[in-house]
Amino acid sequence: MPIQDVNEAVKDLKSRISAVATALVSRDGMVIAAEVPDGVYTETFAIMCATILGAAATANTELSRAPPASIIVEGADSKTIIVGSGKKALLVAVLDHDTDTQNALKEIEQVAESVRPA
Repeated sequence: MPIQDVNEAVKDLKSRISAVATALVSRDGMVIAAEVPDGVYTETFAIMCATILGAAATANTELSRAPPASIIVEGADSKTIIVGSGKKALLVAVLDHDTDTQNALKEIEQVAESVRPA
């Protein structure tokens, strides 16, 4: 998918699920596309999201389990959902805490599949 289309898909996802932020990042923490509030250091955000999924994958490997398909991090006012987008990328969405997680997760997974890098 051309990068312009990827950028549009990430932006559209943010709107559809009323996310605070959405981003497609490489598994090594590089920003591919991001729709985040002003003042957010997208590079730091991307690196930390990749680190979260990488740490969970390593923990699962130590237990001889499959790597996680998604991670949901819940805070007092938000939820961060990280979903694999192929072997090379992750799709991340930060939602307000009261957002319906299951519906948002379905949308995120669909977009992750459609934008996954070759």
